[in-house]
Amino acid sequence: MAEVTLSSSIQTTLRSSQRVSSLQARNQERLSTGNKFNSFVDNPRAVSVSRSLTNRASDLQGIKNNISQGVTKLRSTQAGLETVGKTLNQLKATALQLEKSSSPQETASLNEQFNSIKQQLDFVTQDTSFGGTNFISSSPDSANIDFNEDGSSGIDIQGTASDSTSLGVTTSVASIDAAISTVRSSIESFGASQATLSIREDFTEKLSNQLEAGAAKEVQADLNEEAAVSLSLSTRGALAAAATNIASQSERSIIQLF
Repeated sequence: MAEVTLSSSIQTTLRSSQRVSSLQARNQERLSTGNKFNSFVDNPRAVSVSRSLTNRASDLQGIKNNISQGVTKLRSTQAGLETVGKTLNQLKATALQLEKSSSPQETASLNEQFNSIKQQLDFVTQDTSFGGTNFISSSPDSANIDFNEDGSSGIDIQGTASDSTSLGVTTSVASIDAAISTVRSSIESFGASQATLSIREDFTEKLSNQLEAGAAKEVQADLNEEAAVSLSLSTRGALAAAATNIASQSERSIIQLF
């Protein structure tokens, strides 16, 4: 079978059509992904930098989530301690009544009431748990929360046993006052740790967002520009197809002369 040879004019228009098709495919990929560079072949440096920034941003998001968990745990702890403080005030009021009691029957009733309230205090410290962590139980947990990827910066949170036995609560008003002072100190300490975590949480979120923005800047396409290019390529494609058709018709017309 004889080989079909295309004229130079048709070859030129076909190459033009192929070039336009190739550009349209690249343009459609950019529009669909939003990126002008999608692989190392497109731009090794830009893609490498973008992926590096994206990976770090992802790592920081994981760290930020852990910090957020820490903030919530400390909020729960402070809520528990505030309840302990209120319960201690109840115990103090009962202890004051006991000091004034002169009736054995009344004293027995007040002691029973005192022990019941004290038990409720212990229930509060036992139940102040979040995600399996309890900073104020009779056997308090501790936690280390990292602020960066390699763990070189972070914060250690030490629990403080705040049950009635650990606080040394008795029917003595002085012992209850001492317990109230201890609980207030614990609230301040945990509050300071929570403030530190909240500040770091906000910083980590902002840093992660900046890294994501930097990664996008390296590879992101200008969609307005790509939309204009798409329109231009559609016009060029139509013109190339028309040129091929005209060239083909011209050749047929010449052949018909022979």
